[in-house]
Amino acid sequence: MNNYRKIVIADDSEAEQRYTSDYRGRVQDKNVTIKQEPMFALTYYEKMSDVKRSVNFHKYIEDLNSSGVLSKRLRITNMEAPLTEEQVKFHFALIDTHTSAIVADEKSASKRFARAIDFYLVQDFSSAVSDLTQTILLDGDFFPAYFMRALIRCKQLEYQKAEQAAETETLGDKRKEITAVDYEVVRKDLDKVITLAPDFVYAYYNRANVSAMLKDYRAAVADYDKAVELNPDFADAYFNRGLTHIFLGNNKLGISDLSKAGELGIVSAYNVIKRFTDQTE
Repeated sequence: MNNYRKIVIADDSEAEQRYTSDYRGRVQDKNVTIKQEPMFALTYYEKMSDVKRSVNFHKYIEDLNSSGVLSKRLRITNMEAPLTEEQVKFHFALIDTHTSAIVADEKSASKRFARAIDFYLVQDFSSAVSDLTQTILLDGDFFPAYFMRALIRCKQLEYQKAEQAAETETLGDKRKEITAVDYEVVRKDLDKVITLAPDFVYAYYNRANVSAMLKDYRAAVADYDKAVELNPDFADAYFNRGLTHIFLGNNKLGISDLSKAGELGIVSAYNVIKRFTDQTE
């Protein structure tokens, strides 16, 4: 556990240096912020990477993209790109367009979902959750709605925790602390995704990340295990499972997973291995 604390640096800033253009050469010596790879989202915008990574795919999402309901191609990614000012304006305008479409066809779950994505992209999380809930009421088998509702609720809880920490530090304002109970709705939505789409690997991965956040590391490992069973080239799952193994004291397994993550394109994994082996020599 002490080794884990030495190598895992809590940092709220974007770890964009993971994929800087000068990654070639002595990659393992780069000063890279070490943190868990983030959760996956369904979004239209993805950051470009200098390192070729596998394309994330699921037939249901591809069918949704082919339906013509969405304004752009939906991507499965955990490298979400921030929107430009023009893109924000575009999605605010789309919200109005989708609202008209919903009024004309109130029973369409996919049209509700399309508007929810736009609300998410302009950071109106409460409206996004409301539309996702309505999507589920219209079609209880529409698993992308559960998946995105879980992600957004998790982000809301993380923002609340950050705000509370800042207010406690500056004002001494102590509100009710966010606990594991608050994350139960997130878990339940991911459980539902797995029930409806047991081959949707990103639900196992996201649920594992939630378990790790809550320090339920053995549950996290079990879900990362399932994720790599379904997708043996799932770099992010290997990386996060590697960190979790190290925390649990399974150092050999952790290094093996991090090495695999590095082979699959997460170059910062080599830096973690170097730091860890330096600490243990």
